[in-house]
Amino acid sequence: MSNVINLMPTQATADEVLEDCKGDFEHVLVIGWTPEEQLTAKATTSMDLRETIYLLEVITNIAVITAGHEIDD
Repeated sequence: MSNVINLMPTQATADEVLEDCKGDFEHVLVIGWTPEEQLTAKATTSMDLRETIYLLEVITNIAVITAGHEIDD
């Protein structure tokens, strides 16, 4: 099992990514830009603020660590 997380699917729309994720997760945080270019986020009610911040920190660290490096699928 790989510990590599693919954050950038190739040529997928937001709806396609969300559809592909159905049934795979118990807790989620979705962050994105609206058509009006406003940043917005939505999360499952099971995630409290502490868990949401922790998840953002983990993703930020992964992005920083992998920046500039090729990641195998």
